Amino acid sequence: MARAGQGSAAVASGVAACKSAVVLILCDFDGTITRDDLTNRIWDAHLGYDWRQVLLAPAVGGQLTPFELLRRGYADVDRPAAELLDELRPHAELRSGFEDLLALCAHRAWVFHVISHGLPFYIREFLPSGTAFSCFDAVFDGRWRVTVPEAVPVGPGEDFKIRVLDQLKAATGETSTVYIGDGRLDYPAARCCDHVFAVRDSALDVLCAREGIPYTPFDSFAEICAALEGGGTPDGERARRAAGATPTAG
Repeated sequence: MARAGQGSAAVASGVAACKSAVVLILCDFDGTITRDDLTNRIWDAHLGYDWRQVLLAPAVGGQLTPFELLRRGYADVDRPAAELLDELRPHAELRSGFEDLLALCAHRAWVFHVISHGLPFYIREFLPSGTAFSCFDAVFDGRWRVTVPEAVPVGPGEDFKIRVLDQLKAATGETSTVYIGDGRLDYPAARCCDHVFAVRDSALDVLCAREGIPYTPFDSFAEICAALEGGGTPDGERARRAAGATPTAG
């Protein structure tokens, strides 16, 4: 089980790595790096109520922050990390091409940083070793207690992912920023970046299309590698969708 503060260390390592960067690539975890949303899996299995209605709907409407969403949801989960990881392993497949994107970033000396509203115990388990990430902290004492890491102070009305983005941008100086994600809760940070890649047919895809935010939908990280190796993002498909996608926790 992850200890409180381990997510904070990941932030610090990411900031240190940024100092010589030209490009900063931020990537969501659940539903983006993994094809399945792992927090959704946990909550579907262990919350005895309709969390999409009780928790997610107010978060989408702005009545709950992402932190409050995760804090309240995990407070009702009474299984320790080891049991939850056993449940998650069959569903933790990484999206194809992810290792290639990591290799491209290393080759180009670009900073790649995972930015998530999830918890360290499963993100660390399923990410390739050494991949920098920022997320909420959590400890388990019969229930999960979710906290904001000390390294990312979030004030009233501030967005966690935007705060991480701002910290990393400050560490790099003038930087080209890329955001890769899938969820409604990715949208605030995504719209602050220079280039956006959204999982095709995801909530982020729908929102970017609806709000006129330039973006490129994708299915595989190989598509992102091809775009970035070409020196930018392609025009891609700018689908205009009237209906929303399947809701997720983050």
